[in-house]
Amino acid sequence: MFTCKKVNFTFWRAKILISRKLAQMKTSQIILSDILLWLKSLAALFIKRECICCKRELLASENSICMFCTEDLPLTYCWINASSPADRTFWGRTKIERVIPLIIYSGVYKSLLYSIKYHGNVRMAIRLGRLLGSHLLCLDIDLVIPVPLHPRKKRQRGYNQSELIAKGITDRLKAVNKNIRVENKLLMRKNFTLTQTQKDRADRWQNVKNAFCINAKCASSLKAKVIRNSRNTTECFHFLLVDDVLTTGATLDACASLLLAEFNCRVSIATLAYIP
Repeated sequence: MFTCKKVNFTFWRAKILISRKLAQMKTSQIILSDILLWLKSLAALFIKRECICCKRELLASENSICMFCTEDLPLTYCWINASSPADRTFWGRTKIERVIPLIIYSGVYKSLLYSIKYHGNVRMAIRLGRLLGSHLLCLDIDLVIPVPLHPRKKRQRGYNQSELIAKGITDRLKAVNKNIRVENKLLMRKNFTLTQTQKDRADRWQNVKNAFCINAKCASSLKAKVIRNSRNTTECFHFLLVDDVLTTGATLDACASLLLAEFNCRVSIATLAYIP
């Protein structure tokens, strides 16, 4: 009986100590967040921070974009309608399951995309990617594939904005599929092409013609993994292609066509912006 009382006492003592330790940790996290907010407020006195979109002065708790512009994001709502204008971009060309851009590329919000693509706004790319991902939870995606940059262009820029967006999307999709990941080696850009920004529709298609290829080693590994983990060798992948902006769809069409030819798969598309 003495032993039982001793064990019981030890158990409750350990429980109290653990509870105190957790409370201390939470307090430390709160103090740290308070210090960071205070430092941001102090820096704001000396460094003027403006909203990328409307140029209002940002509060200490805001990053890159103010609460007003965040609230007024020109959302496409394409996730509601399976026959949206974005979906119709690919009708009669390549079989795409769903096409879901987050916002309309217009007005002051062009600056938002420009800052991500050319000014290294990594945090905003991931943040908007997470917001986009929250509208893709019902798609049952297996793998997220960003549109690749040519190695030379990636070295010049220092990053691939599509990979950052894909990371944000994947962060959200893990809520419904803990095994989902970003695969940035399956597609490769073999030709160094000029920017599509100033090109018309016909030139955009010509510019990306034969610009991409499948990484054979990565594709074989992916197929082998499916066969190893499933008795059904005809299992159909559902890939999510990710890019920053959807205009004519030439780049995404070229990538989707390669995936559809190589795998038994379905392909959906997600972009941050859409130019109607």
